[in-house]
Amino acid sequence: MAIGAIATLYDATCLASTFPSLLAFIPPVSLQFNPTSPLQTSLAPSNLVVSGQHYFDSTGTPIFDLDTTAKKIGTIACSKQAGVNAPSDAVSGQGGVGNGSVQWLKLVAKRSTGGLQEVYRINTAGGKPPATCVGEEANFEVEYAAE
Repeated sequence: MAIGAIATLYDATCLASTFPSLLAFIPPVSLQFNPTSPLQTSLAPSNLVVSGQHYFDSTGTPIFDLDTTAKKIGTIACSKQAGVNAPSDAVSGQGGVGNGSVQWLKLVAKRSTGGLQEVYRINTAGGKPPATCVGEEANFEVEYAAE
């Protein structure tokens, strides 16, 4: 059983370079879709391709693995350097129902391959867990999206 975030990462590089003003719309819009599988090859309806996976290792270190079958970018194990609360008007959860948006973070490399040095999580939509687990199933998920 995983504790902490498990995420599929999508490559928005072309969108960001061609239409930078659209990039901020991706998290609140994509949060409204439920992927059918964590191993999808693209994010419908945008067709952004998978660029990697994010998870926590057995020591609780956040890992971003950007070595996909299509590209070998690298892997980075991080530590939190800074964080700020999401703005009060950020999307609270799917369908506008939830406990709020998770913090925006700056993570720095503890160790990495491919020259990766930093990870930023910004423009979050949803993701805050309930204050307590009372009334929740033994295993539950809290969906979120971010740039």
